[in-house]
Amino acid sequence: MAKNIKDMLAQKLAENSKRHSDASQEPFFEAGRQHVKLPVDGIDANPYQPRRAFPQDELEALASSISEAGLLQPVSVRAVGDRYQLIAGERRWRAHKLLGRATIEALIIPVEEADMAILALAENIDRENLSDYEIGKALRQVENLFPTKKKLAEALGMNREDMYRYFAFEALPESVLSRLDSNPRLLSRSAATDIKRVLQQPEAPELALTLLAEAWEKLETREIEQTKIAVYIAKGLRTQTHQQGTSHDRTETRQFTSKGKVVGSYSADKKILAFKLDANTLSETQRERLIQFIEGLMEEGV
Repeated sequence: MAKNIKDMLAQKLAENSKRHSDASQEPFFEAGRQHVKLPVDGIDANPYQPRRAFPQDELEALASSISEAGLLQPVSVRAVGDRYQLIAGERRWRAHKLLGRATIEALIIPVEEADMAILALAENIDRENLSDYEIGKALRQVENLFPTKKKLAEALGMNREDMYRYFAFEALPESVLSRLDSNPRLLSRSAATDIKRVLQQPEAPELALTLLAEAWEKLETREIEQTKIAVYIAKGLRTQTHQQGTSHDRTETRQFTSKGKVVGSYSADKKILAFKLDANTLSETQRERLIQFIEGLMEEGV
């Protein structure tokens, strides 16, 4: 990277914090920039908030700290119509809601949308490192605020090659993205880029997705490292290609999903028909029904 994203955003946050510090020392503030108390219910979340989750235990700990020591730094907001929109400080705002506080100290600061998006990133990276997945989602959110990706990269102090690594997550299937929403630190941008490259191979795309689902299950159970997922898929594709070259038969594959999660797969070639299901997918009754169904098919014959 031409410039480390965390350092760049930390600098942006430092500039913002300096404005906060300057404001807190002034008895009066110029129009559009005020240190006030605002109704908690009159504030809306930042639409560019990159953080995907706010763990309840962390919010409760912060609420306890605020209850004991007070709010050490006001949240920053901008006026939008007759309401206010957070620029930074969503965890503090949520903690106030948890405490049942009616008002919260805030700095009203006029900022453009692009600056607001950058400051939201800065706030979160400085206070608690964001995952690559969360940064990627945030970058895509603010992309339309810049005329080109080049301008976006320049605003972030990044080279475009590294910025595109953050965008690699978008090439992953929804079943994987939903898991990353719950646990965004499972996959780095480099690993996502490698997986994207393998998935873009034209041969056997369905098989590649099946192999990715298998590898992801192994990742979540710590049987495989994230850097090995692309290798796992590529190896599976090579094995299948070799088998096809030997038998001249194309394997048919299909995935089974339940509530957005891949729970099994089906594959068939000239010689073998195979079903694989997660052991916890079916109840004992459902398993027995499945066995009886297959036995019934066998009795019917061909």
